[in-house]
Amino acid sequence: MKPSIKITEEIAESFAASFLEKVVDSPIFIGSYIEQVLAQETNLIFQYVEDEAYFGAAIKHMSGEEFIALNSYQSLRMRYFTAAHELWHLSEVSKYQVNGFDHERAADRFAAALMLPKSTTKEVWEKLKASYETKLSIIHLADIAQVPYVSVVRRLRELGYRFSDLSEREEEWVKERSRLGVSPSPLDQRQRFESFSAYENEVVRAVEEERVTRLSAANKLSVYQPTLAKALQEEMMQALQKDSADD
Repeated sequence: MKPSIKITEEIAESFAASFLEKVVDSPIFIGSYIEQVLAQETNLIFQYVEDEAYFGAAIKHMSGEEFIALNSYQSLRMRYFTAAHELWHLSEVSKYQVNGFDHERAADRFAAALMLPKSTTKEVWEKLKASYETKLSIIHLADIAQVPYVSVVRRLRELGYRFSDLSEREEEWVKERSRLGVSPSPLDQRQRFESFSAYENEVVRAVEEERVTRLSAANKLSVYQPTLAKALQEEMMQALQKDSADD
């Protein structure tokens, strides 16, 4: 029998709580630390793909090795939430193969519960509401937890709060922030960079073992790690200059 949405969400909620306890041993807002957690679990790739609809992907190689790609074209707060979403796809629970189990819905609920723990979110929300009107409170909670504004709205609704006339569009919340006189947040900005540490480590190891030259390694790393590529080029130039002087 196909599991209901309610059962799917309860499983995701429960697993997120136990995962958070294992990782930080406390129901806190983990924010940007989610990317460190993800990096410990898998090969993490940062891409810069100019596509508003692309957030990230989970990839499993035929060797069994797993990769998670995150699109750094998205805002930081959206990227962190995507990291939490993709973490579900690495979990043991994601191998739950009951016919009709909605893993995408489970991943969304898992991400929401992980980034906005139930008890902490309720506690902070009640305190914010005592001082600010609803939209300001949502903006402040989104900043504190480092998550998208729309994720805060949906999470609060999941926790039993009722609202009307609140946008489900992230860009509208950024405009609302400006209208309310709240200073811009770096979390609404994208941080352009690309990185594939597993690949970088393998190239560096190949240089150390003299399987590839520094020039070849610099070419291989120029896209993912330009700083390291430049350093390898400089090392190569220094070696050439030294050889020339010795001659």
